[in-house]
Amino acid sequence: MGKFQENVYNKLPYPFKYILLNIKAFQNTKQRYTQEFDTYLKEYINLWNADEEVIKEYQKERLILLLSEVYQYSKWYAGKMKDLRITLKSIKEAPYDVLKKMPVLNKAERKTNADLLVNINRKTDGVGYTSGTSGSPTINYLDSESINRSFALWRRFHHTIGLNTKKVRQVRFSGRLMVRPDAKKPPFWVYNYFERQLLMSTYHLTEENLIHYVKKLNRFKPILLDGYPSAIYILSRFINENSIVLNFTPKAIAVTAETLYDYQRLEIEKAFNCHVFNQYASSEGSPFITECTQGNLHLNLDSGVFEFINTNGEKAKPGDVAQLVVTSFTNLKTPLVRYNIEDTVLLCEEDKKCTCGCTMPIIEKLTGREDDILWTEEKGYVGRMDTAYKGLEGIVKSQIIQENPQEITVNLIADKKFDNKMKSNFVHNLKTRLGENISYTINIVEDIPLGPNGKFDAVKRNFKIKL
Repeated sequence: MGKFQENVYNKLPYPFKYILLNIKAFQNTKQRYTQEFDTYLKEYINLWNADEEVIKEYQKERLILLLSEVYQYSKWYAGKMKDLRITLKSIKEAPYDVLKKMPVLNKAERKTNADLLVNINRKTDGVGYTSGTSGSPTINYLDSESINRSFALWRRFHHTIGLNTKKVRQVRFSGRLMVRPDAKKPPFWVYNYFERQLLMSTYHLTEENLIHYVKKLNRFKPILLDGYPSAIYILSRFINENSIVLNFTPKAIAVTAETLYDYQRLEIEKAFNCHVFNQYASSEGSPFITECTQGNLHLNLDSGVFEFINTNGEKAKPGDVAQLVVTSFTNLKTPLVRYNIEDTVLLCEEDKKCTCGCTMPIIEKLTGREDDILWTEEKGYVGRMDTAYKGLEGIVKSQIIQENPQEITVNLIADKKFDNKMKSNFVHNLKTRLGENISYTINIVEDIPLGPNGKFDAVKRNFKIKL
């Protein structure tokens, strides 16, 4: 939805919101779910359990196609490749060698050169924007194949976790502003008829409103809950603390767009009595990482090429927290070749094989954006702060902010269980994780604002690391 349409939508009475949203949903459905989509979905489902060599050959063919297209039709990449004396022949003969020669594309270059990056041989069938975590969204041009392939991969993920590939009754929690931000009474949601999808607001999850969300869920009885883990966690905690018994059990919960923490997973699974599946993708069109039924995170090699670099820009080692450098097959209109997307993962300490039937490689954890990783002189990079909350009670919501290497501030929404002993234990846990020679400030607050696009930043580092 464009900015003008969004402004008009926000001012409309609720019945007109429903109509406008469903007009847009109908248009999206016609564009996304075509005969080509069906072909790509079948292709991807077959690849999920394919032999390793079949997947590698498929990836090689897609890489040759991508590099050949950017060489011929992208002004940005063509200039780089010609300076490196890359030819179409070298692309076909040794695509991975060519890829290694290519420079890493950074966020600033991606943002300021979007019109030069585009593949002029492909028609623009859609224009999107990133969520703009820095406060300034980046434009993203799409062609029909990119749209169809992205949604086919998403449906393949649903298939691998036991859901029907057709549209299932689902609830989605995202950053879209569904109803007026100052709304005090339900509905805090709008129904997308064409996707069988109830879109629930993440901006109205207050203590007074949560019971209305629960009642609506009990009436709607979704098969799938999908969206931001922070929002689903807030609802789950309310359900568990009030011993609410739901009259439905979803088949799956799939979270995305934020880091999923272990304490969130436990709370959500307790409330809804089903498994939480993690996934990674991006609005820019990065390759996919998805959790399987055995709880392992698989690199979807048929969606692109993954490279892992450490803080010095070198190839990361097993067990490292590593930045993702991605080459994507899911956006052929605005190609991403060796793009540092500034998201990080924890690599497995040793090579793992999964019993789910998929031979694609496994990583240990999705750890979030590079700016979500804390850094201290004593401990170096510290990813995922789950262990700091171990054994604690009374924390409703928490945000850790690091302004410099010597200072940590924690903003907490807490209940009566969070007493001085809990505070002392929390500081002890922080020191164990981040180091002793740091100033720790714990602030009890009434509210912690959501970040851009309705996301919740559980960890924020507001400085660049100088090594």
